[in-house]
Amino acid sequence: MMENNKEKKDGSKLKIIVITVVAVIALGAGGYFGYNHFLASKENTTKKVVQQQIPVQQIQQGQQMVQNGSYLQQVVSAKTFGLDEFLVNLADEDGKRYLKVKVFLGYDNKKLDTELEEKKPILRDAVISVLRSKKSTDINAKGIESIKMEIIQRINATLEKGQLNNIYFNDLLVQ
Repeated sequence: MMENNKEKKDGSKLKIIVITVVAVIALGAGGYFGYNHFLASKENTTKKVVQQQIPVQQIQQGQQMVQNGSYLQQVVSAKTFGLDEFLVNLADEDGKRYLKVKVFLGYDNKKLDTELEEKKPILRDAVISVLRSKKSTDINAKGIESIKMEIIQRINATLEKGQLNNIYFNDLLVQ
């Protein structure tokens, strides 16, 4: 009978230890989840806002350098994303002039890869809107830099995961 009592005491001690270990693990997991979900997301939001403000400041500084045509020529992007070929009517009075150009977006943030692909129709629309508002006389060395800056500003306003730092025109034709 005494052995039976001893087994019950050992069994109840084991249950208490197991319950304590499970409770500690549950509290630790809950604390970890709570920290990552609530506190870390605030830190990421702050980093994202700061990350997005820096390129915008660079672009604003770059607008002043557009007059010299030097800002975008100095920026070399780590990655590019092709928006395919554009064929748009220009805003000339006679309406018979058009622009044919291949556009590539330059950026450095790898997180933009998927966002650019998902927003491709929106990005194409932004580029078309800018290009259609130009006249054939705007398509010169300084005018191209100004157009690129305008496209960058328009597209960066729609992006969440990063910013563009350059636009590349290939096969530019005005007719």
